[in-house]
Amino acid sequence: MSRFTKAIIVTTIFIVAVSTVSAGQIVWPQPPEKARIQYEKSITKAEDIDIKKGFFAKIWDFFAGSEETVLIKPFGIHTDNGRIFVTDIGLASVVIFDTKSQKMWTIDGYKGEKFISPIDVATDDDGYIYVTDSQRKALYIFNPKGIALKKIGSSEGLERPTGVAIDRQNGILYISDTVDSQIKRFKTGSLKPLKPFGSRGSAEGELNRPTFIALDGEGNLYVTDSMNFRVCVFDRDGKFLHSFGKLGNTIGSFASPRGIAVDKDGNIYVTDTLFDAVQIFDPKGNLLLVFGSKGKGKGEFYAPEDISISKEGKAYISDAYNMRVEVFRILSYNESK
Repeated sequence: MSRFTKAIIVTTIFIVAVSTVSAGQIVWPQPPEKARIQYEKSITKAEDIDIKKGFFAKIWDFFAGSEETVLIKPFGIHTDNGRIFVTDIGLASVVIFDTKSQKMWTIDGYKGEKFISPIDVATDDDGYIYVTDSQRKALYIFNPKGIALKKIGSSEGLERPTGVAIDRQNGILYISDTVDSQIKRFKTGSLKPLKPFGSRGSAEGELNRPTFIALDGEGNLYVTDSMNFRVCVFDRDGKFLHSFGKLGNTIGSFASPRGIAVDKDGNIYVTDTLFDAVQIFDPKGNLLLVFGSKGKGKGEFYAPEDISISKEGKAYISDAYNMRVEVFRILSYNESK
């Protein structure tokens, strides 16, 4: 079975989000339901994922007085081919944890132009890195080693770029512009502008302060329409397909929807910074499960921002005010249908 069993909905917000500790494991939902989500670990520094400095690097740090990079306020997150990319507003940097090369490094700006507020990050098929900076009103492109290549900004119509996603199959770069309440589109490579979609409002196809965005396997774009307290879905050409969600304090509603991701089965994961939890919906917008709760412990959140799901079925969530990334395993991810 590859889909989640629908969780029992109660009237008090997130009672079902309480986890169960079984044989040292933290899982959701509670028995007798089958466990679907399992807490795995937290990441604040390289050693948390077994990236260890070599002997000479340690000697250099000792004499140079270097300090280990520790996450301060992680915001956007993206995973790709063994690398974990985290935009950190506190560090004003993008932190890259490379589990394959066993290295951790940062990108701090573009050709002498330091980041001010890096919000989101994505990569393309060639490993090129795309970073939005809302204060700089720009999107920056770097090669896989972090060398600056290109920039698009206010002259290309960006006002307050936040979320970024790349349709690799069709070569389309999507950027959510929070101030304009639009989704800006460009051809990857040439960066030729395409027709944007969305406008300020609450009707179908309209947006109000969109933030993070994500793509599904069909190339449809999912947008957290934050101030309309909903998720909107568009096809690759910007045609409105459907939306779900509303303002509320009960399960299935939203208070401050922010990060969004879609798994291989089309299930939709949405973080909520006020509920301090993640809600999972089926492709039609029906609630399946809630996990997480407010706190500092394992599997708890304090203002979760963004979420990324790896090909291996791990959900990485930027837990901003706990200064960490939390990692969860989707237990049914590799089960046959």
